[in-house]
Amino acid sequence: MKVHSRKTDVVIIGGGASGLAAAITLRMRTKLDVLVIEKLDEPARKIRATGSGRCNITNTAAADYLKIVSFFTLIGLVTKSYENGLVYPYSESAADVADILIARTKQLGAELACGEEVVSVSKEQGADTDRSFAVVSKYKDADGEHEVSTEAKYVILACGGKAGPMFGTTGDGYRIARSLGHSIVTPVPVLTGIECAEWDKDRRPCAVSLAGTRSRGVVSLYKKGQHGGDTVEDADRTDKIFEEEGEIQFTKYGLSGICIFNMTRHMRFDSAGGESLSDFVITADLFPGRDIEKVLRVRRDRAFPHERTSEVLRGVLKENVAEYVLGSVYAPGKESLDKEIRSIPDREMTAIGDAVHSMTFHPVRLRGWKDAQATAGGVSLREIDEETSGSKLVDGLYITGELADKDYQCGGFNLSNAWISGLRAAEAIADHHTK
Repeated sequence: MKVHSRKTDVVIIGGGASGLAAAITLRMRTKLDVLVIEKLDEPARKIRATGSGRCNITNTAAADYLKIVSFFTLIGLVTKSYENGLVYPYSESAADVADILIARTKQLGAELACGEEVVSVSKEQGADTDRSFAVVSKYKDADGEHEVSTEAKYVILACGGKAGPMFGTTGDGYRIARSLGHSIVTPVPVLTGIECAEWDKDRRPCAVSLAGTRSRGVVSLYKKGQHGGDTVEDADRTDKIFEEEGEIQFTKYGLSGICIFNMTRHMRFDSAGGESLSDFVITADLFPGRDIEKVLRVRRDRAFPHERTSEVLRGVLKENVAEYVLGSVYAPGKESLDKEIRSIPDREMTAIGDAVHSMTFHPVRLRGWKDAQATAGGVSLREIDEETSGSKLVDGLYITGELADKDYQCGGFNLSNAWISGLRAAEAIADHHTK
């Protein structure tokens, strides 16, 4: 193995959103030498995939969103905002965002070291030099394996969390931060789908029949013991952990969709204290703002000859959803699903209404890191100055983006945090350097 050494002013570990924003800002504001180390063969891979390739840069409701838009205007990217607050590049191309960030980083003179993986970061305590960080990294090329030791004045950890490991975010930053004395709040995948017990093929009815269907509705989340009672079903459902209206996507494994993604941020539990994911229950109101029981009663009074309950429900719900509702009320079987509406007694009307307005699902697991859009957990916020992204434990160390224990709902908020924390780190270093 060939061993090399180099010196620079700032090492940024991670060539993603926060890392590139920091590199560009540092070079615009100072003459500091900046080195971005990216373990993949190119930077900004995750940015290219953001927002299904459109890149929802920020949200008008996000903190400091004007500062983020100003940054992109400054580097030459035109943006546009929608009434719902979403902000995109005008071209709606994530590739354009990645390309302009990489181009400005290079044009401003920051060095990009791609295909290079950081092994360790250490700092000499009481060192009589400004270059007190030692960053050890490795890479391979046609000449074989190489190890590089880099001396730096400042280090920005912009490694990301663990969501989307195919883009290089495999949790390296937690190991590095922990080695420098930081504590880590256990990372968990969020903004992801939920696998539910109702999809077990031995259940009747089995919710696999719902796969591929989308329904507008209101989803709610409850937790056992949260509202009184020993079980979720006994709980007082007037107070909810989470509720949101949106498009519910029924998949081959369970539930998905933005409202479901946002729900996963609230599904935290203390496994050491005996809690588990089975302590939660999810309900879906598929006819919000209306009363399906009233609709059924009206049809019962005005029924055509041989008009079936399933026919009435299909006027409100998609066919497979209507069949699932009836299957959850009656014993499985064609005769049960095909009851004439005028023969349905009040108690069954109420049961059908409950199934439509409070369709119940029991989560068994969250989809893993590959499917997750964000990470909850990370470096404890107690150990980070959020105004500067600076470590409170190690002078000259900055922690940005998803590596910190910060996560937000869908809609550009997580990416906003990446941009703004990178900008704050760069500004803090620039201010410190000019003192």
